[in-house]
Amino acid sequence: MKKIKYLAAAITACLIQTAHASEPAQCQTQTVEKTVFEMCLLPGAAFQHDLYTLKADKVLIAALVDDYAESVQLEHKLLDGPTIEFPLSRQGGNPVSIVGGCVPESKDQLEVARVCNFRWGKVQIIKDVRFEFK
Repeated sequence: MKKIKYLAAAITACLIQTAHASEPAQCQTQTVEKTVFEMCLLPGAAFQHDLYTLKADKVLIAALVDDYAESVQLEHKLLDGPTIEFPLSRQGGNPVSIVGGCVPESKDQLEVARVCNFRWGKVQIIKDVRFEFK
């Protein structure tokens, strides 16, 4: 019976911690070739991972946990025939890639910020978006 109580207490503590974010989302937008790109940082609770999201015209392209946001490559092969594509997917290359990431900056051996840069094919879609940690 004691084991069940300890397990229930541990599960409850984990649920409370993951349900509470330390801060609201921080978002920045940049417009490139009539497309609005949004890069957001969704801070995790204390001692939890942060989440980075990339959207194009309010459509989620990627959601990346901080450990895997530094070097990203997404690749899309365009199919022949009529398809619904983002305008930047039709740059002439096939497949088309989105590459970049959110690289940490440190000071005195502590991470103080992340700077995000992404390219969609040959076009820079996110340039020097900076998220500072307090």
